[in-house]
Amino acid sequence: MLFDRPVERIALAVAVALLAGLLFLAGLFDPVEDRLGSARASLLQRAPTGDVVIVEIDAQSLAKLQTWPWSRSHHAALVRKLEKAGAQSIAFDVDFSASSDPAADRDFAAALTEAEPVILPIFQQRASDGARSDTLIVSRPAAPFSAAWAGGVNIFPDNDGTVRQYAAATFIDGRIQPSIATLLAQTSALGDRSFQPDWGIDARSIPRLSFIDVVEGRVPDGAIAGKRIIVGATAIELGDRYPVPRYGIVPGVVIQALAAESLLQKRAILHSGTLPSLAGILLIALLLGALPYSRFARNYAIAAVVCAAFLIAVPIYVQARWPVSIDSAAMLFTLLACVAVRGGAEVRKRIALRGLHDVETGLPNRQMLEEHLKGVSIRVVVAVASIDRFEAIRDAIGIKGFAEVVNKAAARLARDTDTSVFRIAPDMLAFLLPMDNATAIGSHIMEASRSFRDPIETLAGQVDVALSFGLDRSPENAAVLRIERAIAAVGAARSAGDICHWFEGINPSARRELSLMGELRRGMARGEVTMVYQPKLDLRTGRVASAEALMRWQHPTDGFIPPDRFIPLAEATGVVRELTEYALRAVMADCARWKAMGVDMRVAVNLSAGDISCTDFSGMIRRMLSEHGLEPHHIALEITESAIIRSPETAIAVLNRLRTSGLRLSIDDYGTGQSTLSYLKQLPVHEIKIDKSFVTALCHDRSDAIMVRSTIEMAHHLGLEVVAEGIEDAETTKLLADMGCDYIQGYFIGKPLPFDLLTENLLSAPPSISEMA
Repeated sequence: MLFDRPVERIALAVAVALLAGLLFLAGLFDPVEDRLGSARASLLQRAPTGDVVIVEIDAQSLAKLQTWPWSRSHHAALVRKLEKAGAQSIAFDVDFSASSDPAADRDFAAALTEAEPVILPIFQQRASDGARSDTLIVSRPAAPFSAAWAGGVNIFPDNDGTVRQYAAATFIDGRIQPSIATLLAQTSALGDRSFQPDWGIDARSIPRLSFIDVVEGRVPDGAIAGKRIIVGATAIELGDRYPVPRYGIVPGVVIQALAAESLLQKRAILHSGTLPSLAGILLIALLLGALPYSRFARNYAIAAVVCAAFLIAVPIYVQARWPVSIDSAAMLFTLLACVAVRGGAEVRKRIALRGLHDVETGLPNRQMLEEHLKGVSIRVVVAVASIDRFEAIRDAIGIKGFAEVVNKAAARLARDTDTSVFRIAPDMLAFLLPMDNATAIGSHIMEASRSFRDPIETLAGQVDVALSFGLDRSPENAAVLRIERAIAAVGAARSAGDICHWFEGINPSARRELSLMGELRRGMARGEVTMVYQPKLDLRTGRVASAEALMRWQHPTDGFIPPDRFIPLAEATGVVRELTEYALRAVMADCARWKAMGVDMRVAVNLSAGDISCTDFSGMIRRMLSEHGLEPHHIALEITESAIIRSPETAIAVLNRLRTSGLRLSIDDYGTGQSTLSYLKQLPVHEIKIDKSFVTALCHDRSDAIMVRSTIEMAHHLGLEVVAEGIEDAETTKLLADMGCDYIQGYFIGKPLPFDLLTENLLSAPPSISEMA
């Protein structure tokens, strides 16, 4: 799906929302949510109030008092010191559930009565880690300490062992028991709910006093007066340590202090919950999955960035202002899923559209016209407008200048005919007109022709443009045939000296040519088109390690159709791109078979001007190589001089990408075109092939011998290798070897052979150069 239709976009939104909702409900986003929460805590740092003070049972105190557990007389002394210094409240995160020395217990009980209120811990735990039952043991302050308040100290880590939530109260032994933090903060606003302590509060800045320093009077009263004191172990050897967000592993008493601080600052953070998250998932899915966007590349990107910024910034802002943590991981997933699917669909659409548009002008091309014709539900006339003096104009103002002429000519035609205009060939534009009546259509054409009496303004200056029109009104739906008829009508108009001509029929042989391309497509699908390979001999090693791929078409009724009949027609009609892709796939499949046999063979494939005018051609080659498990050196590409000269800038750019990919490039039929070796310096090629017209009479024509020898020498100076084709005798082979030619090809070396026969020859011992001569 490309999500062009509303139903497709709604289906996407629903699918993504359902997936994200199910993953959210299953808790699969919890790890991401935890990381986001930790990140927000690091950003939103807060100072503690200073009202909560930790009295540490630290290493210093253990060293001084030596034994553990301490006599409760030490705790009694601490309580009296804190009471005398004016502590507002005192809480112990130390177990006093068992009796000890009676005298020490009485002393501690008396201190608790004197300093009321003092909070002692109550907690519950499983009877045994290995027990299969759910039996719980409740540990509450021993009977002598009944004057103290009981505060819950249970801490509940998540499945990964990290403590993220804190219980404001715990259900213990049949009753709701407020936690130590709740009692210290003197609030019951949260009831028995759990909350997330504000991990943004700086735990390192919470005041701490050493137990022994307080007992021995080394702490000023001002550090204690009016404070909420919590006493607990921080010494590593006493255990009671838990991993928490942001800080890593901390003592349990620090968690209790942070919880109390969070309650005092009204920063006991609650999560947004299930319904807001599901609503957010649905809203994001509808916004980025279901809504249409004009100018998709810009507007959709803006919407996605705004949504992402919103989902990142708003939870930070909300948590900074209020004690609420917005669960945004599932919504971010929804955003990313919608962007990935719709962005991927847009990339696919653009790749498809690139193949449907002319590279030089951006106008819709012949392939798009064919697709458009297939979808037309009313009778239409196919009109083709050919630019007269095409080559003269192009040579005068260059490729870019001519592209500007074509674009402006297309714009005039679109204005005059009120329809879309397609570029179906370098000099031809096409459009469709409703089949009203011949007179009305003729008027449209004459009006369009008159508009070209005014020259076209370009950056290169004014250009006079004249058009010849060809029209086809046949009722058939065969798109290719109708376009070819309109093109044939253009030729008829020119021959008759008219501006416009209707297609009136063609002779049987010409008609056969028009239908041949459709049959060629079907022939490729049926396997009628096959590849044969003509070997190339390396004159330096005397071995055949490369070959040229040639196409053969065995028609089911017409028999063998020579390449010089169907390939030029394929180039003229644009079918050559499909033909090249077919050839490349067949050749690479055979190369993969050779590779599996241990035969290292490089095969050359011929390209056309249409192939190297496609900017994505190199990407297609790389994908094919990857599919067949081949390296770039297995494939060589042969390009004629005329194909490059037709659109040199685009061709050179494509050739550079092909060479960078590691493919070998060759100029075919060298010497028959307009190139010189100085021009070749601009081309990123590896070799040139000297045309057979210069090789056939090499031994008898002195001028041909001079030309070939100088070409080889100059090519070698430019770092190029040379292939001579058309070799038909031993004498020519010997002479080319003496001249330093690198490779030779021709019937003397071997005729074009199918894969199996060439493989059989390759695996047999090749003759030496001396034997051949």
